Amino acid sequence: MLSFAANICRSSSYWLLIFIAGLSLELIALYFQYQLGYGPCVLCIEIRAVVFLIMLISLLAMLLCRYRVLANLMNLALSAAGVLLYFKADLLLRIERNQVESACGFKADFPQWLPLDIWLPSVFEPWEACGYTPMLWLDITMAEALVYCSYGVIATGVLMLATNLLFGKKKQPTSPFS
Repeated sequence: MLSFAANICRSSSYWLLIFIAGLSLELIALYFQYQLGYGPCVLCIEIRAVVFLIMLISLLAMLLCRYRVLANLMNLALSAAGVLLYFKADLLLRIERNQVESACGFKADFPQWLPLDIWLPSVFEPWEACGYTPMLWLDITMAEALVYCSYGVIATGVLMLATNLLFGKKKQPTSPFS
């Protein structure tokens, strides 16, 4: 049973589900931005970039997941991206709850070699200052939901890495449906 769980992280279906989850988060953010009128702040944009990074990791992992070492590296990268997502979402939540003074501006701080706000301003351009995220279902804010999502990303990456390290076989059998 545990070797089956270890082989899950080496299937492209697992990484496709992670990609779909990231795409869903991006689409929800764009729905709130363009349909409901909640403009993103700088931290929201940085969180979108981290979710985009998770999507890129999952796309790369779909190509490389058959190899145990590369699957481990992809799960490690997924966990690291989850930690980064947690730090950004937690800072946003603390700003929202007035536990930290907001130092957000209106300019995203992307590196010069990756100006996402210039390349794709409809997704990565901040509209508002930090301090407020909209309410979602069950009386939680978007910042709280992002913290919970980061827990899920970290847990998924760490658990899959651990099971693949401890119980994974050296070679994965090739099948057309993995």
